[in-house]
Amino acid sequence: MKTRPPGPTGREAARRALLADVAAGRVVSDLAFDRLYPERIRKLSHRYWTPVHVARRAAELFAAHGARRVLDIGAGMGKFCVIAALTTELELTGVEHREGLVAAGREILATYGIPRVTLIHGTLDDVDFGAYDGFYLFNPFEEGTFEPSQWVDRTVPLSEERASADVAQVEEALARARRGTCVVTFHGFGGAIPPGFVHLPEETCGTAFLRLWIKA
Repeated sequence: MKTRPPGPTGREAARRALLADVAAGRVVSDLAFDRLYPERIRKLSHRYWTPVHVARRAAELFAAHGARRVLDIGAGMGKFCVIAALTTELELTGVEHREGLVAAGREILATYGIPRVTLIHGTLDDVDFGAYDGFYLFNPFEEGTFEPSQWVDRTVPLSEERASADVAQVEEALARARRGTCVVTFHGFGGAIPPGFVHLPEETCGTAFLRLWIKA
């Protein structure tokens, strides 16, 4: 006898169980987690959004070093924010310039009652950097250096000039950051961490391409 695919009720129960597994620290694959999102987004996740195990470790680093309000720059549909909210007490904000990704992320937040996460549809100009003591960057501006055929979509203007300007804006904001500010990068952000930050490589040992800096 063939097994019927799960109906809406079964699918929702499976998703809630998956989020409970994340919160409990159990192993959850990216393939399983990404099923929370529409198929077109799932296909992009391996390239553009943080793996589950990296998001968990990054969230731990922020919490361990006293960060309370963390901004994810280039948050996409909020994958890092969801995982960090479920595994720590951080208050998280994601800024993303694609309205469709923000809408998909907000739907997940509302449907499953994910706490302490806000997704903003906007650009760096819409961010009050002074409101945060932690910043997460998964190389958010690199897409602007790709050929258009490799972009997520063409709903927003991208260029190498814009990428360079965004990198410079982040560098300037970090240079103004107050003492104790935490910066966690995954595959960098295209720029240089300003003087005054201390790199702590021992804290990210075992998680490739993850880096932590604290403003001294």
